Amino acid sequence: MARIEEGILSDWMDYLKGINVSAKKMFGCYCLYCDGQAVGWIHDAVLSLREVGLDYLPEEIERPRPDDAIQEIVIPFDYIDAEWLSKAVQDTADIRKKSRKPSGAKG
Repeated sequence: MARIEEGILSDWMDYLKGINVSAKKMFGCYCLYCDGQAVGWIHDAVLSLREVGLDYLPEEIERPRPDDAIQEIVIPFDYIDAEWLSKAVQDTADIRKKSRKPSGAKG
């Protein structure tokens, strides 16, 4: 993944400030967390959001195919102020929390 400028990270974080998000520098980009859940990556000028089956994203946002090695939705910087963006990040965190097995669970 390519390195990003601090200004781009700051812009993404500003538009997501209504929800509990943080970012941690990793591998030359930033891992995006929401409510403590890793929900995606900010790199170059895009947000790669984990695919969790959200059905309200615009059609022009490409979804990964089931057989793609990386199951992430690439959201270009052009969508930084989209009204659905914060909801998508929050919903991704909520779905990931629900899908995690409790510590010590078998199965």
